[in-house]
Parts: sequence; C-alpha cells; structure tokens
Amino acid sequence: MAETKAGAGTGAKSNAKPRTATKTKAATTAAKPKTNSRGRAKSVVPASSTSSTHGSAAIRSQVNATADTIRAEAQRKATEIGDEVSRLYAQAGDRAREAANQGKHRAAGGLDSLAKIIEDSATEVDDRLGKQYGDYARSAAQTVASLAGTLDEKDLDELVTATRDFVRKSPAVAIGSAAVVGFMLARLLRSRN
Repeated sequence: MAETKAGAGTGAKSNAKPRTATKTKAATTAAKPKTNSRGRAKSVVPASSTSSTHGSAAIRSQVNATADTIRAEAQRKATEIGDEVSRLYAQAGDRAREAANQGKHRAAGGLDSLAKIIEDSATEVDDRLGKQYGDYARSAAQTVASLAGTLDEKDLDELVTATRDFVRKSPAVAIGSAAVVGFMLARLLRSRN
C-alpha cells in the first residue's frame, strides 16, 4: 500500500490530493477587480438609472430646443434673403426698362435725323442719278420718318411683339432692312466725323 507523504507518520491512507502552491486561473481572476481599458477598476454596482435618465433627457431637450431655434433663425434669414433678391430683381428690371425706353427715344431721334438727311440728299440724287432715284430717296425718307414716329409712340412691349411678328412673317425683308439701316447709320456716323 502506498502512503502519502503527509500521512507517513500515521500509517493511514489518504485519497486527498496534495495542495500545490500555484493558484488556478479562475481563482486569480476572482480575486482581482475588473478593470477598464485605462486600468481603472470598473464599477460593479449599477449607476442610479433615474439620475442618468433625467440628465440625458434634459440634455436631449436642450439640444432639441437649440436645433429648433437654429431652424427658425435659418428660415427667417432665408426669407429675408429671398425678399432682398426679389427687391433687387424688380429694381434691376425697372432700371433695364428705363434704359430701354431712353434707348428707344434716342433711336427714334436718330431715325428722324436720318430721314432728314435722306430727304436733303434726295435733290442731289435727282441731279446726279435722275428723278426716279431721287423719288426712291424721298420715299425712303418718309418710311424712315414714319418708323421714327412709330418707334417713339409705341410702348416697348408692343415694339418687341411687332418686331418678332415682322421677322417671322418675312425674314428676308428683316435681314435686308437691317443691312440698309446698318449702311445708313454707318454713313451717318462717317458724315458727322
């Protein structure tokens, strides 16, 4: 029979395992407190749920109130900017219309002057080229004078509509007229210099 070292002097048999000096892993972890990633002991007692719930609800309420205030302010600023853009757009439209009306009156005055120049040159055309060409010049002068009167009398919107209709009905005449007017204006400007 085998005797254990512990019971060698007594002569009794022992089934008990001898104790070792090393601890098991479970015993080691149970003895140490749990730590977080920074090496600090984790709290095993749960925090009061009522204080954290009330605190996060208050913060959430403040965040929502701030977000609502920001939204309202952004809406107000967007409305202000929209109103300012509309005002500036209307102001620019008024200025453009005023400039167009001034240009229309200047163009009418220029056409009237052109009609007078053509009329004055009709007698010279009679002498150089013949009476028939002088009559063409006088007819052109009357047409230009009539155009100047129409231009001065009509509203800007009416003129735009009439010009569009004329160009759609007879584009060749519109191109020819533009060429003749361009030629006459160039000659007028050259004669004044």
